[in-house]
Amino acid sequence: MDFAILGPVQVTDARRPVRLAAKARAVLGVFLLHPNTVLTRDRLIASVWDDPPRSALPNLQTYLTALRRAEIEVETVPHGYRLCLGPDRLDVLAFEEAVREARLEAARGEPATANRLFARALALWRGRPAEDVTLAATVQARIAELEERRESARLGWIDVRLRLGLYDELVGELTALVEAAPFNERLWHRLMLTLHRAGRRAEALEAYRRARAVLVAELALEPGQELRELHAAVLDDAPVPAPELETVREPAWTGICLLPADIADLAGRERETRDLVAALEVSDAAGGRAPAIVTVSGPPGVGKTTLAVHVAHLVRERYPDGQLFVRLHGASASPRDPSDLLAELLRALGVDSAGVPASTEERAATYRAMIADRAVLVLLDDAAGEAQVQPLIPGTPGSAVVLTSRGPLPALPGAVTYALDVPTPAEARALLAGVAGADRVASDPAAAEAILDACGRLPLALRIAGARLATRPAWPLAELARRLGQGSGRGSALNELRAGHLDVRATFEASYATLSPPARRAFRLLGSVAADGVAAWTVAALAGASAYDVDGSLEELAVAGLITAGAADAAAQPRYRMHDLLRGFAGELFRAEESGERGTAALRRVAAEARARAAGAAAELPLAFAPPLMDVPPRTPPCPEGGAWLAAERGVLVAVAEAAAHAGLVSEAAGLAYALAPFLVVRGFHDEAVRVLGTVAGAAATAGDTGTETRLRLVSADAEVDRRRAGTVADEFRHLLGRCSRAGDRHAAAYALLGVAATLEHDLGSALTAATLAAERFQALGDGHGLLSAWTEIAGIQFYLGRHDAAGATCRRALAHLDGHSALHRARFLRALGIACYETGRVEEAIGHYRTSLDLCRELRWETGERLSLHRLAQAEAALGRHDTAIGMLARCAQLFVNAGDTRGQALISYTLGEISRWRGDERVALAHFTACLDRLDPLNEHLWSARTRDQIARSRAVLR
Repeated sequence: MDFAILGPVQVTDARRPVRLAAKARAVLGVFLLHPNTVLTRDRLIASVWDDPPRSALPNLQTYLTALRRAEIEVETVPHGYRLCLGPDRLDVLAFEEAVREARLEAARGEPATANRLFARALALWRGRPAEDVTLAATVQARIAELEERRESARLGWIDVRLRLGLYDELVGELTALVEAAPFNERLWHRLMLTLHRAGRRAEALEAYRRARAVLVAELALEPGQELRELHAAVLDDAPVPAPELETVREPAWTGICLLPADIADLAGRERETRDLVAALEVSDAAGGRAPAIVTVSGPPGVGKTTLAVHVAHLVRERYPDGQLFVRLHGASASPRDPSDLLAELLRALGVDSAGVPASTEERAATYRAMIADRAVLVLLDDAAGEAQVQPLIPGTPGSAVVLTSRGPLPALPGAVTYALDVPTPAEARALLAGVAGADRVASDPAAAEAILDACGRLPLALRIAGARLATRPAWPLAELARRLGQGSGRGSALNELRAGHLDVRATFEASYATLSPPARRAFRLLGSVAADGVAAWTVAALAGASAYDVDGSLEELAVAGLITAGAADAAAQPRYRMHDLLRGFAGELFRAEESGERGTAALRRVAAEARARAAGAAAELPLAFAPPLMDVPPRTPPCPEGGAWLAAERGVLVAVAEAAAHAGLVSEAAGLAYALAPFLVVRGFHDEAVRVLGTVAGAAATAGDTGTETRLRLVSADAEVDRRRAGTVADEFRHLLGRCSRAGDRHAAAYALLGVAATLEHDLGSALTAATLAAERFQALGDGHGLLSAWTEIAGIQFYLGRHDAAGATCRRALAHLDGHSALHRARFLRALGIACYETGRVEEAIGHYRTSLDLCRELRWETGERLSLHRLAQAEAALGRHDTAIGMLARCAQLFVNAGDTRGQALISYTLGEISRWRGDERVALAHFTACLDRLDPLNEHLWSARTRDQIARSRAVLR
């Protein structure tokens, strides 16, 4: 497939035109104007629309899809898209290559060859670039640049033909050109010169008169010196030499290579290598006006230098004039001065020490002059910042710069940035195997995995771990895994990650030493909370400052590569992440320098702030299963913003609660755990809920705070009931009931009694009695949340007993008492009321309740309630004979159950499908569904549904006999 942009946009496949819609042609035009260049989505949009519509992004995706359907190979790459083409496929690249060769031939004294090459280049022009598509004003500069190159090439061609004496050919051409561009003095000069050398002196003087008349009349300017001097020479009939031909400077020196050796055992990084090589090749082939610049940033030890050196060796042939390398020591306390770096480079390029200029500016100018118009690759390792790097950037296109830095360098113009992360698990394993030995790593996969986890897949740590194994051939992998994983005190893993001159802690310390005191403290404080990523409020609370006050410290940490400033989270907060080993290092520093009351105060502040924020964000949810605290915010309607914040901060909130508990801050940790637990339970994070509640309960027990411990254990046991593990906590609730009764804590005892009722699945009469008594106690205590929880349990028991009218009455009573309580209660009671209506034959009424419940569940993002309501709705639709509608709903519902790992829900889907098959008269299929349901049910925890399903199986078999 061939492309043309020097005129109307053209695409041909085997010489047959490829037809595209107007906007798709415009997008293609942008790619052809910038061949082999990575174009971001924003740049493409700004190039196609002066005033982009709101639908610009989806429209752009549509046009890109249209190009790909036409088999135009637009690639998706990091940071954008590109269309890779060579001079054999795109006219603008063919033009530039032919012009370059023509100028080289002219400089070598071969004007006849240059004439043919210029003619071939200019014949490619069919009009104004991209003249048949509508592009934004931002693209016009590129079009003007190409037209200027055409005029420069045309002038070069004219001068070559003047040397060849092709005057008759030139007169007609130049006459037309000056008519089209009457203010172009260079063209008037060439016309006069051609006429004079052709012996047409009078016409040459007439040409000068016309040129002067136009310039004076239109611009009020006299002709320039070159034109006036030619006029004087023609008047004297003196010979005038042809203009000097424009030449292409060829390198005076080639081949210098200062690159360190490539890494022989580089494992993985194939994708990163491809991306970086492509970024360099694209920029080199694009014919731009500046050198290519690619930055590789990432935390210390992630392998930036290794990758950069590897890539530099791969692209050496593209930069035959040399490959330069300097270490900038940006991560040290004393980064190298640009002036010293320039002196080092100049000496490497052959400048005698005595000839190195004194000032930085003069050294930079000399450096740029020496590598101007040459293909040189410059590798700058460990940059401190843009100011250190800027003087080392070449001044002309054709060269390229690869630089590494621990943090991003956003102010470096024109740079393609690449953030390097730890390698994939497979790549990390290969790296360890490459150093320690593949057979040895394969001999104990579990220990190898533990080593990878302890090292956080950080290449430096893995290389050290492999080196330690290699020097101790008798060590089993399990021994190193044990050493790396033991303890959480000072240096547990970091003490083991040292081998020879390699030391992970020393690498971290070098970066830490460069920080300002506020940034150092912010880094230490981050070590107090074992969270994967934090927002600014967490650091601010730890520091006892505002988010604005810590912003500078966070930016400094990001620049040092000690944290990564990632994209905004679900709550639109910038999130800062830290590698596991760095967090361990920060934890060491926190324990060493923030010990005692200083560290405790930081944890107290962040726990209090986290509790207040979590309680406010969770105000749409029911309270925890325990006596309410005194300062609980009132319940609110569904609030997506609060839910998004909790989802984004879940890991931090859990980590803060656990850290506060370990520090003995029982009250603060308990308040946070109490506020967070409803969210964890409703969103299905039961394991996290049980873990954090158990941790804080243990801290309360250690502190002798039995009241707080009891409440936390109640909430934890209720989380197990919510995921249908009531049998596992039956003894716990009985124990808590006895403890509360002995302590005279009537309120907590009411919750424990209700918990006992929830575990009496084999004695529904006693369960109903206990739940009713609990409801009476909650009513007497004025605890509306506890009362609604009790009515929920009562209605469930009444359903199992077949008392559907009574269950409906319980639900209606509860629905009348919901003011000021979570909408989740409403969703739950509406579903239960729907069941009561369904079981008593009022199916249409049931459907209305199910739909309202389903809508509320979705507003609350309560996936468990959504699954249950959708299942009940499908069941009711099927009962009315709308079987196809019901089956469609059940298919969606089944996927929700599968995604949640809910085998009970999957079993009930099979039960309902069995009912539908029976209603359709297919008893054999019904039997298969009922059998599948029984196979999925847990007979120990689902004895009622198991019994009901066995009855249905027996009924089907009886029909089929």
